[in-house]
Amino acid sequence: MILWIKEEDGKFRRLEDPFRPRFYAQGKKSDLLALFYSLQKERRVVRYQWTRKKELWSGDEVEVMEIEVVDSDHYARLSRVLPQWEESIAFYNCDIPLPQTYLYERKIFPTGRCTIEVEENRIFKIYPDSSESVWMGDEDIPNLRVMTLNHYGSGWRKVLQLECEGYRVEMETIDVREIAKFLKHFDPDVILSDDGDASLLPLLLSLEKRWKSSISWDREPYLLRRQIRLRGRSYFSYGRTYYQAPAHLFLGRWHIDRRNSFIYRESGMEGVIELSRLAKIPVQRMARASPGTAITSMQIDRAFQENILIPWRKGEPERFKTAWDLLVADKGGLVFQPRLGIFEDVAEIDFASMYPTMMAIHNISPETVLCRCCENHRVPEVGYTICEKREGIVPKTLRPILERRAWLKKMVKELESGNNPPSPPFSKGGLGGFGIDSLSKKREIYHRKQTALKWMLVTCFGYLGYRNARFGRIEAHEAVTAFGRESLLRAKEICEEQGFELLHAITDSLWIRKKGFREEEVLELCRKISEATGITMSLEGIYRWVAFLPSKGNPESPVANRYFGLFQNGKIKVRGLSFRRGDMPPLIQEAQVRMIEVLAGTRTRGEIQLKIPEILDLLLEYNLKLKGGQTKQEDLAIRKRISQEPNAYKVDSLTALAAQQLEDVGIEIHPGEKVRYVIKDAESKEKAERVRPFPLVGPDDIYDVKKYTELLVKATEEILIHFGYNVKRLLSSL
Repeated sequence: MILWIKEEDGKFRRLEDPFRPRFYAQGKKSDLLALFYSLQKERRVVRYQWTRKKELWSGDEVEVMEIEVVDSDHYARLSRVLPQWEESIAFYNCDIPLPQTYLYERKIFPTGRCTIEVEENRIFKIYPDSSESVWMGDEDIPNLRVMTLNHYGSGWRKVLQLECEGYRVEMETIDVREIAKFLKHFDPDVILSDDGDASLLPLLLSLEKRWKSSISWDREPYLLRRQIRLRGRSYFSYGRTYYQAPAHLFLGRWHIDRRNSFIYRESGMEGVIELSRLAKIPVQRMARASPGTAITSMQIDRAFQENILIPWRKGEPERFKTAWDLLVADKGGLVFQPRLGIFEDVAEIDFASMYPTMMAIHNISPETVLCRCCENHRVPEVGYTICEKREGIVPKTLRPILERRAWLKKMVKELESGNNPPSPPFSKGGLGGFGIDSLSKKREIYHRKQTALKWMLVTCFGYLGYRNARFGRIEAHEAVTAFGRESLLRAKEICEEQGFELLHAITDSLWIRKKGFREEEVLELCRKISEATGITMSLEGIYRWVAFLPSKGNPESPVANRYFGLFQNGKIKVRGLSFRRGDMPPLIQEAQVRMIEVLAGTRTRGEIQLKIPEILDLLLEYNLKLKGGQTKQEDLAIRKRISQEPNAYKVDSLTALAAQQLEDVGIEIHPGEKVRYVIKDAESKEKAERVRPFPLVGPDDIYDVKKYTELLVKATEEILIHFGYNVKRLLSSL
């Protein structure tokens, strides 16, 4: 294994650690010996020994053969070699990514302090610093030299921009030698790019080949030949097709494509490093991985440290269920549909990290649900048993994350209130002598870290029921939702006992009202619910008013997650409206945001009604912009995801036509990628005239005023729907 270590003097050093991975096999001794000698004959393994490990599902110790593999290349090929032996042998720990296996074994983590015994560049011993914690403290954010690499502009006119430590270079014509010179001069630790994985790095690598010149993307001293990879992978998840660009990872420095990293987009570099340390996944890979991959790695690490065998393939299928069993168990979260209309004096209260907390307090884990040793039938409705003799891997993993996130959120609130918060329980030091600006920066850092943890906690519930998850089991998933339904019902009953009326509830949130209530009453209500359920209930906020909106297809049918309202502090909360949709043109989003902001000073339904003329003025203003041709093409861009190859579409939708036009000019689009386009003439008989995709949009291209006006009208109707306005007719009369 090759490690890049930043020494105390700030210099980077390349070190090598001889490391041979191991895997485990269980079966008859004769079969196991036959397996070993066969692999040894093929020069895949070097030695074996008999050892005892814990079996995941039963918790019992079993004897297994520990087999040491020759090197990382042979370890990576095990998945192709071992299947022929699976009928008689069970395999464990044989397909864990090698960098993670190394970090688990050495008990170290990315960006963590460590002590190393070394001769020249060879590591003899490495272990974590005794005072080091996996939880990143204030002083643990590494001081790194960051370079940005971007290709921006419209159409075919693009400029390459390189920036590091305040020095910037811009190139209209890309010069490979100039890039190499810039990189050598600054020698950055991190390179941040936008679309570096998908397009920029493949472009630069192809130019290197054409110019017969090279750029030192890596710090690796040995010559490397990089392949130009254009295809990533498309995958299907929760009803959508997604695309992930091919990863271009550097050696000795990090490359992070901000547009190819969900975690970076949501929580910045602090969030990426926080999860990398927790999950023991190298930073570049963590940036491109999902939060679910992070929580899975944490669970594997926990199993690794407790000598629990990690199954290669899941050995516990879903148990047989009758139709009645499915009806009872497979209900999901509980929802009380909202009452349609505008309501005043409403409070919103939420369970904090409801599902992860339930897994922790009820010991819900794949190996503890339906255990073979207990008969307690603890799970409501379904009557599943939960083990009382051992704690599961999932709750053991989640508990410290929940505590960490609660502390980070507390820190953010303390900093917002201007108080000097206490020192963290997980790391060294507090805020010391930081000034006001530093406190503001700290607040943002804490917010980013808790956001990263939030996404990991959100995905842990889904992974519990995911069929291919290492630590997944559908009955455990059903147990969580059963406890969730019971907790929400108990919360509803307590609210009604205290004289509150329930307007709406969904999974872990409730909207309640009571005439003339005080904030102290709601806080006391939250305390009682927390005591009754064991899950912290908090006050999200008190609304001056909140509007629950109907379905777009049926004006009398409510929708669980479609509402907007104004809190007492003047903050507006919106869910399910046009400006929250990623496929809505920026102009329409801007118009709706301004319309909603008009309502920021109102307190009652009557005051809202008085503001309607201002909203209609905005409608007219944006309608005139559209008719007068005063709108930039970028502000009209619609961004939609394609679900299949462009030429596989049978219906000529606008999105399909845009993707096909891009492919016709040689711009490859993969299933799961998004295309941006402007509607030219939606009703044209000529397919090519209906739509124009970026970057093919020209300055003289027209747009379909009628179609964009329809979108503007719909956005306005969402706000005025409870006041009986026919916006389309009203606009035509103005």
